[in-house]
Amino acid sequence: MSDAPMITSLDEFEEEYRKGIGRQLEQRWTTAASLDNIRRWGDGAGDYNPLWRDPDYAARSRFRMVTAPPTFIYAVSLGVRAAEDGAIDPARLSTTHFPMNYAGGELVFHRTIWRGDVLTAQEEVGPIVRKHSERIGPFVINTGLVSYYNQRQELVASKSTRMARYHNLGSGATIEYDRAPRRADAGEPADPLVWERTRRGSEPRYWEDVSVGDKLPILPKGTYSVSELFLFTHGVMGTYRTTRAALEKEGSAELGGGGRFDMEHATERRNMPGQFDYGPQRVCWMAQIVTDWMGDAGTLRRMRNQIRHPNVVGDTNLVNGEVAKTYVEDGRRLADVDVWVENQAGLQTAMSLVTVELPSRA
Repeated sequence: MSDAPMITSLDEFEEEYRKGIGRQLEQRWTTAASLDNIRRWGDGAGDYNPLWRDPDYAARSRFRMVTAPPTFIYAVSLGVRAAEDGAIDPARLSTTHFPMNYAGGELVFHRTIWRGDVLTAQEEVGPIVRKHSERIGPFVINTGLVSYYNQRQELVASKSTRMARYHNLGSGATIEYDRAPRRADAGEPADPLVWERTRRGSEPRYWEDVSVGDKLPILPKGTYSVSELFLFTHGVMGTYRTTRAALEKEGSAELGGGGRFDMEHATERRNMPGQFDYGPQRVCWMAQIVTDWMGDAGTLRRMRNQIRHPNVVGDTNLVNGEVAKTYVEDGRRLADVDVWVENQAGLQTAMSLVTVELPSRA
């Protein structure tokens, strides 16, 4: 651990961060794609697609066995460490001075994750840019570059992660955004929606049958609750116990990833209106609406994600999608789908351009 002083100014943070650009972090994260871990991912993300959970159903698919969804990579690592701190000793940073928020990034899926694969994540410190916002003032966007490998040292997925760091707004100030309910579904619980979801499933969706402007069946996620936050935290990211010395630290599991479970910490240290989600949880939702629509014969290839506003406990979320483009590239029949999450006020809090490969009637 470094004896260097705490970083308290954005200029100093940017200067220290730039020193680490291009460095790989020593820490590597490893998780097995066991049936239990894949199912736990589904519990956390609220995705009960039988392709990821039911060995009998999966045996009748083109995979002939259970596979993990592409966004299972988040169960290996959220891939945010390099983007949060770069190569700076985390002990020199505190949300008392610099809260951080997930801003999105790009995911590219290279290979199927088979049941039994062991995945490892390696992070590299990427670029940093300075920006300004009317809501939070000056801030920086840091980029972490993440590669996920299987036990055969094959590249399974690659990801760029963008994290925003800014000066704590202080005096109890929180990030403001539109939360005024304007839909009748506000307050609808999430659990029944998970069980009642209808999917394309084993019926192929052929590329020739897809047209620009086609709308995807809406994916209602219900009202975000502490239970939903807990399920993602411990279902996707894993359950572990915290030492007494670590209880009050930034990443304490008791507080849920830097304060998400604790109201005072969420408002005072993270400038949020209340307990709030992990941005990648909404990325999993945006992937789900597309995998539900494309069916078992489709392949998720790429996601370009933006997280624009918080998702706070009490917000009610709908995921929407619309086909933006169909084309052929390198012999693959592809479709780009615009996907977005909107809250009870109709505000788009997250969006993604998702590329899928579909089977052809030819």
